[in-house]
Amino acid sequence: MPARASTSRLTPRSLLWRSVIVSSVAVLAAAACESQGPTAPPPNDVVIGSGGTGATGTGGGGGSSGTSTGSGGRSTGGAPGTGGSSGNGTPVAGTGSGAVPGSGGLGTGGTTGGGVGTGGTTGGLSAGGMSTGGTGGSPKPCVDVEPPPDPEWPDATCAKWATETTECSAAWFATYCDASCGRCTPSGSGGTGSSGGTGGTGTGGTSMGASGGMGASGGTAAVDCSTQGLPTVTGGDGYATRYWDCCQTHCSQFDGHRCGQDGVSSTGNTQSSCNGGGSFACYDQSPKAVSECLSYGYIAKSNPNCGGCYRIQFTGEGQYNANDPGSKAIKGRQMIVKVSNTGGDVAGNQFDMMIPGGGVGQFNACSNQWGTSDLGAQYGGFLTNCSGDHNAKKECVRQNCQKIPAGPARDGCLWFVDWFQVADNPKFTSQSTNCPF
Repeated sequence: MPARASTSRLTPRSLLWRSVIVSSVAVLAAAACESQGPTAPPPNDVVIGSGGTGATGTGGGGGSSGTSTGSGGRSTGGAPGTGGSSGNGTPVAGTGSGAVPGSGGLGTGGTTGGGVGTGGTTGGLSAGGMSTGGTGGSPKPCVDVEPPPDPEWPDATCAKWATETTECSAAWFATYCDASCGRCTPSGSGGTGSSGGTGGTGTGGTSMGASGGMGASGGTAAVDCSTQGLPTVTGGDGYATRYWDCCQTHCSQFDGHRCGQDGVSSTGNTQSSCNGGGSFACYDQSPKAVSECLSYGYIAKSNPNCGGCYRIQFTGEGQYNANDPGSKAIKGRQMIVKVSNTGGDVAGNQFDMMIPGGGVGQFNACSNQWGTSDLGAQYGGFLTNCSGDHNAKKECVRQNCQKIPAGPARDGCLWFVDWFQVADNPKFTSQSTNCPF
């Protein structure tokens, strides 16, 4: 029986409407996405004494906007003496950007996000490594600037423009809806901080890197999966949609994998719940994470090769919104998916993933199975009815997942939030593979 595909509004506004908006672009300032201010130059540190040449510290790596001076850090060697002997002071750790005399040396502190020097050695000079670090990955806040009201779409919002149209990538829309279109980190979120790196050990002290950290309400940076030993997928291009209609799957007529109304116990009933029978989809067909970079799941596809598996790798772009924050966040992650269903409304390059809360699509046995009709949009499910920035949508979906019975089905809904990052129709590359499950 057909599976359900998530759809998005693809019709752009009228040409007349575009001309009105284009004419208004000139008077609107674009909201700044990210800006990182210049880093203050290091102080001119001078030490008088016999000192000599200070050793080069290895310093902390700079932040995303920081630059590291010197070889892995700045080592401010002792200035030529005037016959005087080396100082006899006790080394004092450098703090902030100030300079504190050491015993013939100078501790040059790093800025936040970079290395922190901890004093010089006796008779010489070592900054311990100074890295002019970044600012912890804190971009200037951005906001959604709503386009002028559209008489043909009076209830339009930035969230709807971003998820139901392709206008985010249109030139006339460049100054609108920055947050919803994923062009920048929403105000107050801070995004995912750039790591100051791990500071190296300088002569005379250890430089400790500071991590920028993750903002309280910003988007989530993509996990680097390139070091996890996963094969690179270079096969055909496609995109993923989502559905969960609770119906017995098409392929169950061959493998017998069908469940009763509890979604767990096997049943001999071969009549689909979508046709009034007692056979439902099994909850163990919900997606599940194997690691931070790999998950397993089930799909519907056109011309299904039941039981066949594919390895897919997400490209970081959405099918209908190239800047979809969720699609960016899962860039490089992979899934192995098994064919379990068919769908007359599924395109040839589309995998319709079985995700509880992803929309019932053409058929709906969930209202009967779960005793509620509050299941989100018919196509797209909970996410389609959520609005706001990326994290607001994640929290919205998370709350809606509580409407699904506790257990594997609810876990699959929460997987969509936490591992899949509520990616909306993400693109992928795919290739056939052996099934590990």
